[in-house]
Amino acid sequence: MALVLRVISAGLGILFVVAGVADVVRRSPWGIVGAVGGALILIGIVVDLRRERRRN
Repeated sequence: MALVLRVISAGLGILFVVAGVADVVRRSPWGIVGAVGGALILIGIVVDLRRERRRN
C-alpha cells in the first residue's frame, strides 16, 4: 500500500512540475506555484525514502 501511495504521489509531483513549467512558458503567474508545489512533493518522497532506508 505504501508503495502505491508513493507512486501516485510521484506521478502527481511530476505532473505539477510539468504543468507549472508549461504555465510559466505561457506567462501565467500560477505556473511557478505549481512547479514549486510539484518539486516539494518530490522532495518529500525522497526524504521519506531516505528515512525508511535508515530504519532498515
